[in-house]
Amino acid sequence: MVYTTDDVQLLGLWTAIRFLGEVRKIKDPIYHDELLMRTQLLLTAFAVGLEPRICDQTSPSSPRAGLGQVVRIDA
Repeated sequence: MVYTTDDVQLLGLWTAIRFLGEVRKIKDPIYHDELLMRTQLLLTAFAVGLEPRICDQTSPSSPRAGLGQVVRIDA
């Protein structure tokens, strides 16, 4: 399937990936768990915010027009 997303959603995804890189360095278990929870929230928001792309479109949307990025997910 092909989904569209916008720059705000991509920023959330990037932040979640950055958090995952940082969580390995954290020694405090409370802060470690809090960062993992924030990461989970960001990843969930990204997944829920994806919208299926209409199949009869022949060209991807222009991100500069505010219509979003095209993300392909093979299942």
